Amino acid sequence: MAKISVVVPAHNEEATLSATLEALRRQDLKEFELIVVDSASTDATAEVAKAYDALVIRVDEPGSARARQAGFEAASGHIVASTEADSIPPPDWLGRLVGPFRNPQVVGTYGGLSLIGDGLAFKMAERFFIHWQRLNHALKRPIFCGANFAVRKRIFLEVGGFMWRNTLPHEGEDIRLAVKLLKMGKVVFMPDLLVATSTRSFAGPGTLRYLIRHARNYFQTYWLRYGNV
Repeated sequence: MAKISVVVPAHNEEATLSATLEALRRQDLKEFELIVVDSASTDATAEVAKAYDALVIRVDEPGSARARQAGFEAASGHIVASTEADSIPPPDWLGRLVGPFRNPQVVGTYGGLSLIGDGLAFKMAERFFIHWQRLNHALKRPIFCGANFAVRKRIFLEVGGFMWRNTLPHEGEDIRLAVKLLKMGKVVFMPDLLVATSTRSFAGPGTLRYLIRHARNYFQTYWLRYGNV
Protein backbone atom coordinates (compact mmCIF):
# COMPACT_ATOMS: atom_id res chain seq x y z
CA MET A 1 0.00 0.00 0.00
CA ALA A 2 1.20 3.51 -0.82
CA LYS A 3 2.43 5.73 1.98
CA ILE A 4 -0.39 7.30 3.97
CA SER A 5 -0.76 10.61 5.80
CA VAL A 6 -3.45 11.62 8.31
CA VAL A 7 -4.25 15.32 8.71
CA VAL A 8 -5.96 16.73 11.82
CA PRO A 9 -6.81 20.46 11.76
CA ALA A 10 -7.06 21.89 15.29
CA HIS A 11 -8.02 25.31 16.63
CA ASN A 12 -7.71 25.61 20.43
CA GLU A 13 -8.26 21.88 20.92
CA GLU A 14 -5.95 21.14 23.86
CA ALA A 15 -8.87 19.59 25.76
CA THR A 16 -9.96 17.15 23.04
CA LEU A 17 -6.93 16.52 20.86
CA SER A 18 -5.29 13.91 23.10
CA ALA A 19 -8.26 11.54 22.76
CA THR A 20 -8.14 11.85 18.97
CA LEU A 21 -4.41 11.21 18.81
CA GLU A 22 -4.72 8.27 21.20
CA ALA A 23 -7.31 6.77 18.85
CA LEU A 24 -4.94 7.25 15.92
CA ARG A 25 -2.14 5.65 17.91
CA ARG A 26 -4.37 2.57 18.34
CA GLN A 27 -5.00 2.11 14.62
CA ASP A 28 -4.56 -1.41 13.25
CA LEU A 29 -2.63 0.15 10.37
CA LYS A 30 0.45 1.48 12.12
CA GLU A 31 2.56 3.00 9.37
CA PHE A 32 1.35 6.50 8.55
CA GLU A 33 2.45 10.10 8.80
CA LEU A 34 0.56 12.15 11.40
CA ILE A 35 0.09 15.87 10.75
CA VAL A 36 -1.66 18.25 13.13
CA VAL A 37 -2.37 21.70 11.73
CA ASP A 38 -2.34 24.26 14.52
CA SER A 39 -4.93 26.69 13.20
CA ALA A 40 -4.14 29.99 14.96
CA SER A 41 -4.47 28.36 18.39
CA THR A 42 -3.87 30.39 21.54
CA ASP A 43 -3.73 27.38 23.86
CA ALA A 44 -1.47 24.32 24.15
CA THR A 45 -2.76 22.55 21.03
CA ALA A 46 0.70 22.42 19.42
CA GLU A 47 2.33 21.05 22.58
CA VAL A 48 -0.26 18.27 22.84
CA ALA A 49 0.36 17.32 19.21
CA LYS A 50 4.13 17.28 19.63
CA ALA A 51 3.78 14.95 22.62
CA TYR A 52 2.34 12.41 20.16
CA ASP A 53 5.23 12.90 17.72
CA ALA A 54 2.99 14.60 15.18
CA LEU A 55 4.35 16.91 12.53
CA VAL A 56 2.89 20.26 13.58
CA ILE A 57 2.17 22.93 10.99
CA ARG A 58 1.23 26.40 12.18
CA VAL A 59 -1.35 28.45 10.25
CA ASP A 60 -1.78 31.95 11.64
CA GLU A 61 -5.16 32.67 10.04
CA PRO A 62 -8.00 30.49 11.40
CA GLY A 63 -10.37 28.50 9.22
CA SER A 64 -10.86 24.79 8.63
CA ALA A 65 -10.36 24.98 4.86
CA ARG A 66 -7.11 26.91 5.22
CA ALA A 67 -5.83 24.51 7.87
CA ARG A 68 -6.83 21.40 5.95
CA GLN A 69 -5.32 22.73 2.73
CA ALA A 70 -2.01 23.41 4.48
CA GLY A 71 -1.97 19.93 5.98
CA PHE A 72 -2.84 18.15 2.76
CA GLU A 73 -0.23 20.09 0.80
CA ALA A 74 2.44 19.24 3.39
CA ALA A 75 1.55 15.54 3.49
CA SER A 76 4.15 13.19 2.05
CA GLY A 77 1.71 10.31 1.61
CA HIS A 78 0.23 9.24 -1.70
CA ILE A 79 -3.07 8.85 0.17
CA VAL A 80 -4.18 11.58 2.62
CA ALA A 81 -6.89 10.94 5.21
CA SER A 82 -8.73 13.55 7.24
CA THR A 83 -10.21 13.49 10.70
CA GLU A 84 -11.12 16.10 13.33
CA ALA A 85 -9.61 17.08 16.67
CA ASP A 86 -12.85 16.22 18.50
CA SER A 87 -13.38 12.82 16.84
CA ILE A 88 -12.48 9.24 17.79
CA PRO A 89 -11.77 6.96 14.81
CA PRO A 90 -12.22 3.23 15.51
CA PRO A 91 -9.09 1.02 15.37
CA ASP A 92 -9.85 -0.28 11.87
CA TRP A 93 -10.70 3.19 10.48
CA LEU A 94 -7.55 3.99 8.55
CA GLY A 95 -7.01 0.51 7.14
CA ARG A 96 -10.55 0.33 5.83
CA LEU A 97 -10.58 3.91 4.56
CA VAL A 98 -7.47 3.47 2.43
CA GLY A 99 -8.17 -0.12 1.31
CA PRO A 100 -10.16 0.81 -1.83
CA PHE A 101 -7.22 2.83 -3.18
CA ARG A 102 -5.70 -0.46 -4.31
CA ASN A 103 -7.98 0.13 -7.28
CA PRO A 104 -6.20 2.83 -9.33
CA GLN A 105 -9.56 4.23 -10.46
CA VAL A 106 -10.47 5.22 -6.89
CA VAL A 107 -9.75 8.87 -6.11
CA GLY A 108 -11.61 9.27 -2.82
CA THR A 109 -13.24 7.33 0.02
CA TYR A 110 -15.50 8.35 2.86
CA GLY A 111 -17.70 7.09 5.67
CA GLY A 112 -20.21 8.46 8.14
CA LEU A 113 -20.41 9.75 11.68
CA SER A 114 -21.59 8.42 15.01
CA LEU A 115 -22.47 11.10 17.54
CA ILE A 116 -20.90 11.06 21.00
CA GLY A 117 -23.77 11.55 23.41
CA ASP A 118 -26.83 9.90 24.89
CA GLY A 119 -30.42 10.53 23.97
CA LEU A 120 -32.92 9.67 21.29
CA ALA A 121 -32.39 12.94 19.42
CA PHE A 122 -28.72 12.17 18.79
CA LYS A 123 -29.48 8.63 17.63
CA MET A 124 -32.19 9.88 15.28
CA ALA A 125 -29.88 12.55 13.88
CA GLU A 126 -27.14 9.96 13.36
CA ARG A 127 -29.43 7.57 11.48
CA PHE A 128 -30.93 10.36 9.39
CA PHE A 129 -27.51 11.56 8.33
CA ILE A 130 -26.22 8.15 7.25
CA HIS A 131 -29.37 7.57 5.17
CA TRP A 132 -28.96 11.06 3.73
CA GLN A 133 -25.41 10.16 2.72
CA ARG A 134 -26.65 6.92 1.12
CA LEU A 135 -29.26 8.75 -0.91
CA ASN A 136 -26.89 11.44 -2.07
CA HIS A 137 -24.20 8.94 -2.99
CA ALA A 138 -26.74 7.13 -5.18
CA LEU A 139 -27.47 10.53 -6.80
CA LYS A 140 -23.73 11.03 -7.37
CA ARG A 141 -23.55 13.76 -4.73
CA PRO A 142 -21.13 12.36 -2.13
CA ILE A 143 -21.22 14.10 1.24
CA PHE A 144 -17.73 14.07 2.71
CA CYS A 145 -17.33 14.75 6.42
CA GLY A 146 -14.12 16.35 7.64
CA ALA A 147 -13.78 13.62 10.26
CA ASN A 148 -13.89 10.70 7.86
CA PHE A 149 -12.58 10.84 4.30
CA ALA A 150 -9.44 10.21 2.27
CA VAL A 151 -8.18 11.28 -1.15
CA ARG A 152 -5.42 10.37 -3.55
CA LYS A 153 -2.97 13.27 -3.15
CA ARG A 154 -2.04 13.51 -6.81
CA ILE A 155 -5.70 14.04 -7.69
CA PHE A 156 -6.17 16.43 -4.77
CA LEU A 157 -3.45 18.66 -6.16
CA GLU A 158 -4.71 18.29 -9.71
CA VAL A 159 -8.16 19.67 -8.81
CA GLY A 160 -6.76 22.49 -6.69
CA GLY A 161 -7.48 20.93 -3.33
CA PHE A 162 -10.16 22.70 -1.35
CA MET A 163 -10.12 25.79 -3.55
CA TRP A 164 -13.57 26.86 -4.76
CA ARG A 165 -14.22 29.74 -7.13
CA ASN A 166 -10.49 30.50 -6.98
CA THR A 167 -10.43 30.95 -3.22
CA LEU A 168 -10.62 28.86 -0.05
CA PRO A 169 -14.20 28.66 1.24
CA HIS A 170 -14.99 29.64 4.82
CA GLU A 171 -16.73 26.28 5.34
CA GLY A 172 -18.02 23.24 3.47
CA GLU A 173 -14.63 22.57 1.89
CA ASP A 174 -15.09 18.82 2.33
CA ILE A 175 -18.21 18.43 0.16
CA ARG A 176 -16.83 20.90 -2.37
CA LEU A 177 -13.77 18.71 -2.77
CA ALA A 178 -16.09 15.75 -3.32
CA VAL A 179 -17.74 17.58 -6.23
CA LYS A 180 -14.41 17.93 -7.97
CA LEU A 181 -13.33 14.35 -7.29
CA LEU A 182 -16.39 13.00 -9.10
CA LYS A 183 -14.94 14.30 -12.34
CA MET A 184 -11.63 12.52 -11.79
CA GLY A 185 -12.52 8.93 -10.94
CA LYS A 186 -14.39 6.68 -8.56
CA VAL A 187 -15.50 7.81 -5.09
CA VAL A 188 -16.22 4.97 -2.64
CA PHE A 189 -18.74 5.30 0.21
CA MET A 190 -18.52 2.97 3.24
CA PRO A 191 -21.73 3.55 5.21
CA ASP A 192 -20.71 1.21 8.03
CA LEU A 193 -17.36 2.94 8.61
CA LEU A 194 -18.28 5.45 11.31
CA VAL A 195 -16.13 7.91 13.24
CA ALA A 196 -17.37 9.00 16.67
CA THR A 197 -17.69 12.79 16.71
CA SER A 198 -18.45 15.38 19.37
CA THR A 199 -21.95 16.86 19.47
CA ARG A 200 -20.78 20.24 20.70
CA SER A 201 -21.82 21.88 17.43
CA PHE A 202 -25.39 20.87 18.25
CA ALA A 203 -25.34 22.33 21.75
CA GLY A 204 -26.59 25.76 22.76
CA PRO A 205 -28.27 28.57 20.86
CA GLY A 206 -26.04 28.18 17.80
CA THR A 207 -27.55 24.83 16.80
CA LEU A 208 -30.09 26.19 14.34
CA ARG A 209 -27.52 28.53 12.79
CA TYR A 210 -25.12 25.59 12.39
CA LEU A 211 -27.73 23.43 10.64
CA ILE A 212 -28.87 26.24 8.34
CA ARG A 213 -25.29 27.03 7.37
CA HIS A 214 -24.52 23.43 6.42
CA ALA A 215 -27.79 23.02 4.55
CA ARG A 216 -26.97 26.14 2.56
CA ASN A 217 -23.52 24.80 1.69
CA TYR A 218 -25.07 21.54 0.51
CA PHE A 219 -27.67 23.13 -1.76
CA GLN A 220 -25.28 25.69 -3.16
CA THR A 221 -22.70 23.03 -3.94
CA TYR A 222 -24.84 20.24 -5.37
CA TRP A 223 -27.99 21.85 -6.69
CA LEU A 224 -27.37 25.50 -7.47
CA ARG A 225 -23.80 24.98 -8.71
CA TYR A 226 -23.20 28.72 -8.61
CA GLY A 227 -19.88 30.09 -9.85
CA ASN A 228 -16.92 28.19 -11.17
CA VAL A 229 -15.25 25.35 -9.37
